[in-house]
Amino acid sequence: MMEWQSQTPMPDLARRTKDPDWERKQRDREYRVAARREKRNRKADEKKQRKLNATILRRMTRNPDKYTKNAERNRLRDIDGERRKIWTEALKQAQRLAAVHDPSGAMFNVGPVITQEDGTVISLETIKRRQEREAMEQAKKDANLGTVRGTYDVKAEFQVTENRDKTENGKVTGAAVNGINPARLSQIDAVKPRVALRGMSKTQQKRIAAMEPRPPPQKPIIPDGISLPEGEEDWLALWDLPDEQLERRVIRAKRRKAAERKALRAKQQCGKIERRAARDEKRKVYRELKLTWKTIKEEETRHKTKVRSVEEEEAKRIAVEINRFDRKAALDQCAQFGFTLENTPGVNEIKPKALGMKGVDVDFEALELGESLNDVKPKGSKKRVDLSTIPEQAGTQLVPSAPKDGRDSGEYIKLDVGEGQDYEALNFNHKLRRKLRRAIESAEIRKEVLVRERVIDLCKERGIEPPPEISTPAKPVHLKGHRVLENGTLETEKRERVRMRMELAEYNQAARVLRKQAKQIAMEAGLRVYAEMTGRIPPRGSPGNEENSINYGPGWYRA
Repeated sequence: MMEWQSQTPMPDLARRTKDPDWERKQRDREYRVAARREKRNRKADEKKQRKLNATILRRMTRNPDKYTKNAERNRLRDIDGERRKIWTEALKQAQRLAAVHDPSGAMFNVGPVITQEDGTVISLETIKRRQEREAMEQAKKDANLGTVRGTYDVKAEFQVTENRDKTENGKVTGAAVNGINPARLSQIDAVKPRVALRGMSKTQQKRIAAMEPRPPPQKPIIPDGISLPEGEEDWLALWDLPDEQLERRVIRAKRRKAAERKALRAKQQCGKIERRAARDEKRKVYRELKLTWKTIKEEETRHKTKVRSVEEEEAKRIAVEINRFDRKAALDQCAQFGFTLENTPGVNEIKPKALGMKGVDVDFEALELGESLNDVKPKGSKKRVDLSTIPEQAGTQLVPSAPKDGRDSGEYIKLDVGEGQDYEALNFNHKLRRKLRRAIESAEIRKEVLVRERVIDLCKERGIEPPPEISTPAKPVHLKGHRVLENGTLETEKRERVRMRMELAEYNQAARVLRKQAKQIAMEAGLRVYAEMTGRIPPRGSPGNEENSINYGPGWYRA
């Protein structure tokens, strides 16, 4: 027999605690989930089969009525619901008339009524029931929170003195609506809490409670001489309708709602092609406008990148100038202590070292630095070749050559300087010049650092504080991302945040304006296409129709 193995790995907590029941719990859980899934799929398959059977039956018997589950029960419920609706509407109609002619309700066989601030009419009995329900709910909440001490007694909680109903011009005083009617207290005690059925939702429980049989309300009366408002249906005349007529009313209401749905669908389908074309045109115009924004944004990004690179170069140049000034000030301070580059021991041993030029011997004594950052050239170099400096033993000879690719052979000039020695001048391109300059400057900085160290050691021996100029950085300090302001100072972080926030606000404002304009243009384009397809305006390109001459005034598309 194959041993069961869970697809879910064991959690770390169960592995650490070595829970022996984890596998059993996990197996039971997976079985429950599988059983629930199987039941759900089975019910779905049964529902599909019932629908298929009903469709086959209608086709075989040519019966257009669809099969519905519990049709007889639903029919009786619809009849009962229609009867309840008629009774409720008749009571409300009589209460509205009583609020005008007799607020006490005696003439219409209804209880006392009042008119609320919003103009609706409500009976005092309804207000009392609401207050009783709210009071019971509040008392239950207090009992659940532990604020009520002892046992929960409904009579002790809701016992109030009986107050007579006092009405004045259809308005009820506060004493008449406070409290609970003692006559209904016995009914409250007689009502037992409903035991929730297992496996039934709250919505289903409310539906069952609403369908429970209830005693009919007291039938109102409309006295002679009092007519109904114009346009209102006489609900009281429908009070005692039999079940057959109630069923016919239900069927007519269902057919009327079905006709309304059908008319709504037909209205929605009408002009569907035109609306879709207008929508596509609107999206197309908006998409084209967004492409123009993309071009503008790319151009602005390129401009910002260029400006940022210029700012970076300017910041580097300023950092180099500041470093040069600090180095000169540090050497002046060292000279006051008697240490210079000429008299400090160990300075002459520091030689430049070019990085990335292993195996290439460079005579740095024959090089000199120019004014620019990458300007390095041999000492005493001239633009023209001085042929008088060529030794006498140097001679020229024609050297024939035969290229490998089979082209015509040529004669080249070979210059010999000495026996068997060919001299090739270095190619001073920008990369080589940068390497050589960095090597020379690095050697100069190391020499200056050595002089500073000697001065610092001297100050420590004498017990004095070294000058602050000696402690400045020996190499340029480049602060990336900081702009140089007009006064020559660097931009602080706070100013940078404010500047970026202002730029973002300006960009968002401009983008908001562009989106609003684009939406307006796209909307007009879609409306134009819709109007052309529906015949409201002549199509573009027709004789006498120019786009600029169309007047899109308010409501032109509803004409």
